[in-house]
Amino acid sequence: MRSESASQRLVWAGTICAIGLVLLLANVPHLLREEGPLAYALGVFFPMVLASGLTTAGYWVYRSDLNGEFLPRVTAWTVSGIVAMAIVTAAMLAYQFAEGSRIITTHLPFVLLNLLTTGGLGGVLIGIYDGFQRQQQRLTEQDRQRYRSLLDAVPDAIFVARIATGEIIDANRTAEQLLDRPREDILGRDQTSLHPDENRDQYAELFEGHVAADEAVETKLPDGSDIHVVTAEGEHVPVEINASRFAYRDDPRFIGVFRDISDRRVREQELRKRTEQLEVLNRVIRHDIRNDMNVITGWVETLPEHVDEDSEEILDRIQETSHHVTELTEISRDYVEIISGSSSAELHAVSLSDAVRNELVTRRETYPEAEFRLEADLSEIEVRANELLSSVIRNLLNNAVQHNDGETPTVTIDADRTEESVIISVADDGPGIPDSQKETVFGKGEKNLDSAGTGIGLYLVKRLVDEFGGDVWIEDNDPKGAIFKVQLQRA
Repeated sequence: MRSESASQRLVWAGTICAIGLVLLLANVPHLLREEGPLAYALGVFFPMVLASGLTTAGYWVYRSDLNGEFLPRVTAWTVSGIVAMAIVTAAMLAYQFAEGSRIITTHLPFVLLNLLTTGGLGGVLIGIYDGFQRQQQRLTEQDRQRYRSLLDAVPDAIFVARIATGEIIDANRTAEQLLDRPREDILGRDQTSLHPDENRDQYAELFEGHVAADEAVETKLPDGSDIHVVTAEGEHVPVEINASRFAYRDDPRFIGVFRDISDRRVREQELRKRTEQLEVLNRVIRHDIRNDMNVITGWVETLPEHVDEDSEEILDRIQETSHHVTELTEISRDYVEIISGSSSAELHAVSLSDAVRNELVTRRETYPEAEFRLEADLSEIEVRANELLSSVIRNLLNNAVQHNDGETPTVTIDADRTEESVIISVADDGPGIPDSQKETVFGKGEKNLDSAGTGIGLYLVKRLVDEFGGDVWIEDNDPKGAIFKVQLQRA
């Protein structure tokens, strides 16, 4: 305790001790006058015990955790007890004198001392009790204020209700804002009155389910519709309820945390709208644009016998551009399926051999000038992925050819397997990738597709591999080129 506080405690507790010592010493002369065991017990020992008790009480008050501001009250109660007993004693003596009764004066001073000691001891006990009661009331009020501050600081609406009756007995400031009602208007209501009348039975069932489950998070009614509360203006606000029960003496209660999910529902509606738009775009990409490009590519393939040598280079560029546009439609289609949820997000066993071999067939047709080698035995290898695993393989093979400056790009596919995973390697003999770009080519750390990578294809590879729970990285090839490695979990 601080020195100032300690000195104050010493003053007030010391006053009580001093009073007790004075009363104790005042009984010493009586010790020399009494004769016989009973006289000593009643006339000396008992009074000195009372005085010692008063002294001990003063020391205990000094050492106790009673707040210093209440010590003057304890001392005042002690003095008041002595004064009150003195007044009572004086009144009794005055009454005896007025009635003409004989007043025994032989041991009168000691009798008076004993009565004053008794009054002082009774006063200090009352003072201690009063002090601790006041201190407890203050602590209770402080706890209540902290509870209220904490409750009002929560950004969600909170309602506390009795389980037995469903009566709301407390609510925070956010609850007032949610319902657009003052707290006084909320307290005393039945918890079902927070909700629309037309589904009152379902809300009662929901409350009973919360009580039975002890703790629950609910966003839907039993019929699958949103949970709503009704404001003072009659507006229905969708909410999510996190509810739990707790024991409070013999009155078990229930606390419900209501989160306003209006903004969430608006965002979900916007997301559904955008998803529908993406699905329309996906259909356009998969059918209209791709079909038109197939027609263009088919006509271009019939032109070589009709052009001279000077136009062959132009024709080659047209063919390359046609293939590139077709490839972009495939990449865009896959990406749209990911972000729109059209593809299956659930992972399952996928044959690695089928995915690689199917893509090799297509890539060999698309890039007849390139050489694709499969050096690993992929039979009976299944990995945890989905139907978009082929997109990962396709984009890695495309990348290996498109960024190769050789006349005959060579792409080698290999695989290393363990009991838990498979590492697929796609190696090329192109110019390679500097260490400073080995991560940025995937657009890692970027929030859009305008990163410093090589395009949407590798971004899509990274995105898909992450969803598969795998990893992708780049190593240097020997003597030149790059090796893209994809690690996937075995199914």
